[in-house]
Amino acid sequence: MKVEITARHFTPSEQLKDLIHEKIHKIEKFNNGVLNCHVILTKEHHEENVEIVAHSKGHDFVAHENADVFEKALVNAVDKISTQVKKHHDKLIRR
Repeated sequence: MKVEITARHFTPSEQLKDLIHEKIHKIEKFNNGVLNCHVILTKEHHEENVEIVAHSKGHDFVAHENADVFEKALVNAVDKISTQVKKHHDKLIRR
């Protein structure tokens, strides 16, 4: 799966990039049809936002999350997107 990272208003560290790749690749275990993910990191006054857009064949999944630190927001956003991917995969399996 291809992972694209966009950072707005800052430059992400290598540790943060590695954490993003590690967490995003967990989505593949629920549905290996996910082709690519675009992770958008935004740093605002006292808040850090993470948006994940995952593209699979014929469907897009989107999750937004805000937190004090990127790590917490990333984990919560990955949980949200994993839930969406699981539900979609279960629907396809039932058909």
